[in-house]
Amino acid sequence: MALAQSETQVSKPQTTSLPTEPRTQDVGLDISIRTGTGSGQTLLSAFDRALQGAGVADFNLVTLSSVIPTASRVRHVDAPLPGGHGDLLFCVRAEAFADRPGEVAWAGLGWVTDDTGGGLFVEHHGHSEASVIEQIEHSLSDMNANRGGGYGEVQTTLASAECTDRPVCALVLAAYRVSSWHDGSSPRQSDDVHEDTLVAPPPAASPTPASGPGGTHSQVADDWMAAESMQPDLARAGLPTNGTSNAASNGRAKGRPPKGSAFARVSVEKEVDYATAKRYYQLYLDTFGDLETQAVARQLLHREEFLAEMTDPRVHKYVAWDENDVAIGMTTLTTDLETVPWVSPAYFAHHYPDHHARGAVYYLGFTLVHPDHRQAGVYLGMLNAMSEAVIANRGVVGYDMCLVNHDKDLDGSAARLLGTMADITIAPIDRQSYYAMTFHGPAKTAKPMGKRS
Repeated sequence: MALAQSETQVSKPQTTSLPTEPRTQDVGLDISIRTGTGSGQTLLSAFDRALQGAGVADFNLVTLSSVIPTASRVRHVDAPLPGGHGDLLFCVRAEAFADRPGEVAWAGLGWVTDDTGGGLFVEHHGHSEASVIEQIEHSLSDMNANRGGGYGEVQTTLASAECTDRPVCALVLAAYRVSSWHDGSSPRQSDDVHEDTLVAPPPAASPTPASGPGGTHSQVADDWMAAESMQPDLARAGLPTNGTSNAASNGRAKGRPPKGSAFARVSVEKEVDYATAKRYYQLYLDTFGDLETQAVARQLLHREEFLAEMTDPRVHKYVAWDENDVAIGMTTLTTDLETVPWVSPAYFAHHYPDHHARGAVYYLGFTLVHPDHRQAGVYLGMLNAMSEAVIANRGVVGYDMCLVNHDKDLDGSAARLLGTMADITIAPIDRQSYYAMTFHGPAKTAKPMGKRS
């Protein structure tokens, strides 16, 4: 058997968006986008193999139409979907088949959302990537117009499979909810919080990397690590003292907080839905806005840059959630330094060849914590989850900090915090200085050209 496969995520901005805020009483769905490809002796068995690749093979599929409920979150997930054998899975799906050698099957889902988190899905298939993307864009354009406009950018996920000697199937599926046959209840939840493992190779086809300035990343606001009361051994490191420590050693799922905390868990997201990303951009501006006048280098990502980073699956987002499944914090980390255009990937490849060869060179991005949760151990919980991946891979992590935050000893605070989680060595690797020459007029003692004193 031979099978070629790929997955693509594409984001295209549109010009309009609804100004309405999400209703607080709405409880939205966590909709996971899943892809799979497979081959078999028949088209049906190829479809079953693709379902296995998407992690949903043992559910009874209930296909829905195209409406995304208000306050929903749409995200990409690679892990199998929790649930019982034979449970009902409500989903939107696109599948494509090919059974002639050389044929390529393309399947794709496209969606748009507004500021409430509600939106629309469409599903298409074809024999070329361009054809599927065009169909998705045309369908969503019409559906948006039919509703008076107002939805945000088109987001698209595609999967492809090439037939070589047996029938193949490409599948993209949006999983809404799992229900039991017995009582119609929600799916049984696993005690463990799933976290995708960060790996070095990017997807076969991925969006244009986010761009941005050099000083934005690894900025830590003073009150992120502040707490009303601190244990003596943590006060020097500026750590919140709600009891959060290494989750694994306490027998809790990764990233889980102590009992009674509003902070519930940390997940690793490859992409963040458009509505959440926009809300986080405003928090990003509120957090780092002062640096625009305090630092010479541009410190803030533009809106388009920020949203591109949120939808780039090569940049992993460690998202903290409260007990109501509301996102309250985010830290970014990547092993693909091409997504960090203000640093030189060649530098790290040259100076850390062993780490580079095994995909263990990371770059730590910005950290955000919602103001209402900055004393709940959220920052610590995200770094704890993030550090587990780096420790397991014995990685090297690059980060940068502008002078104004360096003078606040924020780099020292972060080092002391991470030093409680791992045996680390920190060393400066570069420095750039900015100068200003003020001209007050011509030289008062200017000498004629060609004469020597």
